Amino acid sequence: MSVIYGVVFCFFLGYIGYRLRLLTISGSIWTLVVGALVLSGFGYPGLLMLLLFFGSSSLLSKLGKRRKQSVNQIVEKDGPRDGWQVLANGGIAALASIGFLWTEHTSFLVLFLIVLAASNADTWASEIGPLSKKDPFLLTGRRVPAGTSGAISILGTTATIVGALFIATAGDLLFDLSTDIWLLVTLGGIMGSLFDTLFGGTVQRKFRCVVCLKETEKRLHHNQPTLYIKGWKWLGNDGVNFLSSTSAGMIGFIVDRMW
Repeated sequence: MSVIYGVVFCFFLGYIGYRLRLLTISGSIWTLVVGALVLSGFGYPGLLMLLLFFGSSSLLSKLGKRRKQSVNQIVEKDGPRDGWQVLANGGIAALASIGFLWTEHTSFLVLFLIVLAASNADTWASEIGPLSKKDPFLLTGRRVPAGTSGAISILGTTATIVGALFIATAGDLLFDLSTDIWLLVTLGGIMGSLFDTLFGGTVQRKFRCVVCLKETEKRLHHNQPTLYIKGWKWLGNDGVNFLSSTSAGMIGFIVDRMW
């Protein structure tokens, strides 16, 4: 019966997220699926970890909303999370839950926590970084507008570290992690966010608006189709998020298995 209650709770979360315009319909559906799978593998502690990630990210998206208006003109997606965004951040976490259910090997818990830590670190950086008074800069040192993929700032980097620590510490409280695993999750979360910065600045697709001539991730800008200028055409922001968190998670998984 406890599992049924958990599924009902996931349905309730998806519905509330949709009503509060934090999730689209597809986002709500996949939140239910991911939540149910995590519940089956890691129980209510795992479900609470998901809630901490999605809840904190959604709350931070409301922070400094006026100052982020210029960012919304650059990033590929703004507004409620859709199904692809939920899967990009929670899909591997759900698969890790299934792996743990079948094997009960702690490496799948490590994978689960690092994926969440990486996604959380990147999301906190994306939501808090644009509030910096100074424009971020690329690894080349060139200043660029806030929201540009691959750009970093002191405030955003601090948010990355705190975001990873938040998930690692919550995981420790809920799963009683060893010090080594706590450190591995923290470093894995930071690494995943750094991967996101690297991939976002090098291989993520970019477009240019034909009206304002600004670089953007959007296919439409000022209601006009944008021009592709660089990056891998098939790799958008959701793909970068998935690739980054999964890479960090698999590195942590392998390290844990080798210990």
